Amino acid sequence: MEKLGEVLDPLRKQVIDLKDALARARYRYDALEILMESVSDSRLRAAAQEIFAVSIEQMDSIDRLLDEHYRDLSR
Repeated sequence: MEKLGEVLDPLRKQVIDLKDALARARYRYDALEILMESVSDSRLRAAAQEIFAVSIEQMDSIDRLLDEHYRDLSR
């Protein structure tokens, strides 16, 4: 019979991989936000800021959920 740790290790690795992917997405988000600062159309910048605000909230939610899953898998 497999030990519980051997079963949970691949799941923990998947959570870590997802967190890494989320970190890369945040990096791209930051780059897009910097690019949008140079756009002259204020309405376009405002619309982009709204989208970025919603996106960062969703990324934060996903990050918290992944942290919770990792803690649960590590108990």
